[in-house]
Amino acid sequence: MSNVYKLKEFRHWIQAFEYWLLQNENDVKDLLILPLFQYLGYPDRCRRENYRSQFNIDEYLQDTEIEYIYFNTNDIAYQNENSSLVIVATEHPNNQRFNAAIEKSQVYLTSIKPLFLMMTNGYHLKVFQCLRYRREELIFDLTIESFRNSEIAADFYDKLNFSSIKNIKKNADNNFNHPNYIFLEKSLRRYPKLQSLLETSDFKPTTWQEDNRLVVIKPKVLIDCQLPQAFGEGNCVIEFSSNILRGLKIHLSHEEILSSLMVGLKTRPEWGCRYFIQPLDENTFAATLGQTSLVISELEATDLCLCVDAICHQYQKSMIEAENSLETWAFPLMKFDHVRGLHLFSIEQRLWELMQNFAHEFNYAQGKSEWHIFNEEGHSIRISRGIHDHAFILPKASSSLSLLPHSRIHILYAINDVHLKSLERGKVNSWQQNIGSRGTWTAKYTQHWLLEKFIPYVVNYYSQQLQVSEVELLAKIINLHVERQPITNIDQIRDFLPYLRDIQDWLNHSRKNIASFLLRGYYQAFIELVRNTDASILGIDYINGILQTIAWNNIQVPGVIVDSNFQPGNFKDAWNYLHAQFIKIKNYQYESSYQADLMTRIFIWLIDYGKINYSQVQLNHAKQALLPLWELSRFEMRHVYSYR
Repeated sequence: MSNVYKLKEFRHWIQAFEYWLLQNENDVKDLLILPLFQYLGYPDRCRRENYRSQFNIDEYLQDTEIEYIYFNTNDIAYQNENSSLVIVATEHPNNQRFNAAIEKSQVYLTSIKPLFLMMTNGYHLKVFQCLRYRREELIFDLTIESFRNSEIAADFYDKLNFSSIKNIKKNADNNFNHPNYIFLEKSLRRYPKLQSLLETSDFKPTTWQEDNRLVVIKPKVLIDCQLPQAFGEGNCVIEFSSNILRGLKIHLSHEEILSSLMVGLKTRPEWGCRYFIQPLDENTFAATLGQTSLVISELEATDLCLCVDAICHQYQKSMIEAENSLETWAFPLMKFDHVRGLHLFSIEQRLWELMQNFAHEFNYAQGKSEWHIFNEEGHSIRISRGIHDHAFILPKASSSLSLLPHSRIHILYAINDVHLKSLERGKVNSWQQNIGSRGTWTAKYTQHWLLEKFIPYVVNYYSQQLQVSEVELLAKIINLHVERQPITNIDQIRDFLPYLRDIQDWLNHSRKNIASFLLRGYYQAFIELVRNTDASILGIDYINGILQTIAWNNIQVPGVIVDSNFQPGNFKDAWNYLHAQFIKIKNYQYESSYQADLMTRIFIWLIDYGKINYSQVQLNHAKQALLPLWELSRFEMRHVYSYR
């Protein structure tokens, strides 16, 4: 029988029910409750009448009788508290109040936690949803006449029919996103006898690492992490020790770790610097971990952040070491068809075909010359001497994932899966020890070798044989890589501009608060660097406008003590208010990313358009302050915001 037909039968019966015929409590049971649950699809063998059980009340065992209780099984041996679905309490038809039934229900609901509690006198009907660690929630408060509304009847049937609720897991009733259990645990801690019991559920704090596996444990939280190696991906599992969240395991992928956990390290959860956690009130926090959202206590939030800090520090360190060792920072990351590579340069389709032909002709198994170092694998080229790989070159068509005629080809540098598998068998740092011209080539070395040696040789090799234009092919190589003056080598103030624009771009992406300890040195160094700017600078109105915006934003932040009545004036007035922002973040734990963006805009304008008299000491101080902030922005823009 279909659900539609069953609903139609239920609706027909309940709308025709003659409640005025009920004379006593037995009539309520026999004429209403029994047929009601039959129409809702409950088998008679899943029902127990006058169910007796013992309950612990004020440290004494007390027998209590339940009129009707429905279970999810017809096997009497398994009909117990864990399999209970609905408890039914009935009243005399003349009893308009359910006070006695409600008081009685509080006794057995402390031990038996059914999914639903139903109370009725034959005319009025109340249904409560029983939620773990929370008060019962009234979901239906109806009269029999209410069922004449077909939508109400259908809603009642959909929520309470046997097929709908028999498979509901009692432990999955949304208890993870409700803060009341936090209040429960805090209340329990007031009783010394329960203190030791609660503490036994805590994890034993420790940290250990074996190869690329890192485990960090705090009393409330455990994170078991597989760190990434080279350009491989890591992952982690998060567990909680509380009695309520125990058994919950949250799995996060490489992408989820980077996009949600990596920002705001070493900050308190209430500062608003992290993406995965935000305060709900004074003692509770909402945490979003991958696809799981839950509410956690202040202690759990603190331990979670401490674990994340330790894990993400090593996670970030591993990725940065790989980038540094393989000299890949200057090359954009690309991902397609589950392959990750770094864009070295772009060429025409015809040149790529010549490179493939050459690699096929000079396969390392077919000769011993200096050029017999290739192994063509599908559309890719493996530069190798058999066992030891030098580099792995992938093509990506600019117009499509497939290699279409006349399309431009992006040449990508990648770490072959063979390398990653060898990492699992060897030591963690073995791949780094193999880097060099005789081992694994870096991205920078590979690009230089391809552009300066391999491609010119290939073009020359085929120029006469195939009558190709050597000049034309080489002229159409597009290399967008631009060498920058490293921050440590900067000797002119204008060389800061590209790095400051990188930081401004990062701040625009952030949309979160930034920890003050990251900005204090940066603010101080650049405020001092631009101190002696010529007062006749172009665009003083632009600077004053930004400072007025900063002043207005300061008013909106509770407790910020900065002169908010900034009056536009000359450069000296502007510089004094800039300096006031440095004084402000010396006294506060975090700064909004928008405020930091506005400050950076001013630095850029002053350096770009101002005549500044600065000393070598000021320049060196600015370099030292800018480097760690820029490196952080570079990492997050490359590995975090690419996923957000």
